[in-house]
Amino acid sequence: MIIVGGYIDMQSEAEIASILEAGNEMVTQTLKETGCVDYCFAIDIGNSCRIRLFEVWINQAALDAHMQTPHMAVFMGAIMGAKRAGASVSAYQASGATKLM
Repeated sequence: MIIVGGYIDMQSEAEIASILEAGNEMVTQTLKETGCVDYCFAIDIGNSCRIRLFEVWINQAALDAHMQTPHMAVFMGAIMGAKRAGASVSAYQASGATKLM
């Protein structure tokens, strides 16, 4: 299992608004992909210019296939065209999960 988590910081709330349509489409299409267990974006409750990312994939091959999809290209185009202030996104190998709640 692969867990992807991180954030993308935008320079303003207006920049967040400029990519919402692409972000909504990205989530909708990605959740239909084979190998996608969970996929979501959220605005950080403590920083209204930060988008939090959380993804769960069954394996690296599923994540690799996701990176080649047309909706990923559209979303990355929107992100690269927006005024970003920083980003940090990492993938983690996980061997399992323990339910906490």
